[in-house]
Amino acid sequence: MKQLKVFSGKQKDYNLKALTLLYDNGPLTAWELTAKIPSARGGRHSLHATLNKRLRELEKKGYVRKEGKKWYLGFKGIIAILLSQKSPKMWNPIWKEVFNKRAKIIERDSAPFLKKYGIPKEDIHSGLKNIGLTLDDFDAWVGLSRTTKSLIENGQMDFDVIKESTLMGLLIMESMTLEELSEIWNKDT
Repeated sequence: MKQLKVFSGKQKDYNLKALTLLYDNGPLTAWELTAKIPSARGGRHSLHATLNKRLRELEKKGYVRKEGKKWYLGFKGIIAILLSQKSPKMWNPIWKEVFNKRAKIIERDSAPFLKKYGIPKEDIHSGLKNIGLTLDDFDAWVGLSRTTKSLIENGQMDFDVIKESTLMGLLIMESMTLEELSEIWNKDT
């Protein structure tokens, strides 16, 4: 597979280190990331400035997001790290807790909209779980990364410019038929 642009060029090492450290450790501040990288010749402040710049660029491209002082991997960031690994390894379990908290916030905030259409708010989380998009099913994520790899290799996707929401929708549609998706989403009703 051709290398993702985020993992090529002058800043590839810092991008890979930042995303990998987040994947392996859970949400971190820029200073916590800096502390986990052996000191370079420019010193800690120089490394911290470089990591901050890389994180802001990764945020613009949809790989990470910042909440408060902590940096979080996004869906696209998790897929990117899985693509970078020779043999996929499990993310830090903290990410499952982060995902579940975020899903509850989305369910709470979307409740009025869902009520309008007669959909229980819990259906969002259970629907994502049924599709394999919660962090409960590592093998499903490995499958999503393989689908991504295939789309990239066939020239059907430019991973570096695709928006996270478009990536998620495309992977869902590539992974199953509309009938399968409908059955899974409506399984509990």
